[in-house]
Parts: sequence; structure tokens; C-alpha cells
Amino acid sequence: MNGELNSAQDDLAFLRALVNDAPKTQSAGGWLFLAGGTLFGLQSLFFWAQMAFQIQLPSWGWLIPSVLPSVLFLIALVLVVMQGRKSPQTGVATRAMNAAWSSTGLVTMTVIIVFAFNALREQSLLIWLLYPIIVCAVQGGVWYVAYMIRKRVWLAAVSAGWLASAVALGFMTRSMDLYCLTIGIALLLFMALPGWIMTRQAAREIA
Repeated sequence: MNGELNSAQDDLAFLRALVNDAPKTQSAGGWLFLAGGTLFGLQSLFFWAQMAFQIQLPSWGWLIPSVLPSVLFLIALVLVVMQGRKSPQTGVATRAMNAAWSSTGLVTMTVIIVFAFNALREQSLLIWLLYPIIVCAVQGGVWYVAYMIRKRVWLAAVSAGWLASAVALGFMTRSMDLYCLTIGIALLLFMALPGWIMTRQAAREIA
């Protein structure tokens, strides 16, 4: 009897941790998705516009669209991490979410190193273009896990969007303009928009 009571208390503590911590974790992740999706989505759309409309820039001018999005995203990342340290969360939900997204980041970094090395060694643009396709597929898997946990239809839609984008990009590796257009739209729809939704939902739940 005591064992069953202790088990019930543990279950209640777990559910309480999910309710208390999820909005704060969701808000931090949402801001990063919003920043990354917007910055890199607009970057991809700029490169598409350059190819589609033959935009000419001096050599130094290409540094701005090529480097600025990464710099701004790193700033956003530092700000979110610093804010998280001011109010650290140690609940079950926070640890689980951090582990899930951190593992995704580690997979992404591993993939980029492997593909970048082989693309440079083989002097093959095709090898490099396969990297974003893998990232899209991984994102689709992660968002599907989120759907299975939260059972919200929009999470399944985001997962399907990422997976569909991965398939579509696989057929566009010989058409750079369509490739950049597709990845730009995918980043805005399936990263920036979900990030905005997450921040809005977290704000309502915290309030």
C-alpha cells in the first residue's frame, strides 16, 4: 500500500514538473526557433532573389548576407542562455527538452563537419547540398516526437512540413534557385512560425 502511495506521489510530482517548467522551456526554445528561422530563412530567400533577378554586389558586399545572420543568431543564443542562467530550471520537463534539442544540435554539428569535409575534398557542391536535407529530416523526426508527447495537431503539421521539405530538396539539387527558395520558405514556415507560436503559448501559460 505504501509503495502504491509513493508511486502515486512520484507521478503527481512528475506531472507538476511538466506543468510548471514547460512554458518557460517552451519560451526559450521558441525565441531561438523564431530567430534562427527568420534570419536563415531570409538569408536563403536573398540568395534565391540574387539568382532569380541577377542582383549584383561587390565582393565585400556578400559578407553581409553570408555572415550577418550567423552573427545575429549567436547573439540571440547567448542572450537566451544568459537569461536561462538567471532563472535556472531543474524540473523534469526542462531537462527532457534540453536533452532533446541539445542532441539534435549535436547531430547537426556532426553532420555539418562530415559533409563539409567531404564536399571540400571532392570539390562537390552536391555533397554540401545534401547537408540541409539531412537537417530537415532530423527536424521532422524531432517535431514528430514533440507531437507524440503533446498530441497537438500543429506539431504533427510542422513535422510533416520538414519531412516534405527534405524530400522536395532532394529533387532540387541541380536547381540552386529553387533549392534556396524552398529551404527559405521551409525555415520561415516550419521554424520561425512554430517559434512564434511557442513564445505566444508560453506567454499565455505563464501569465
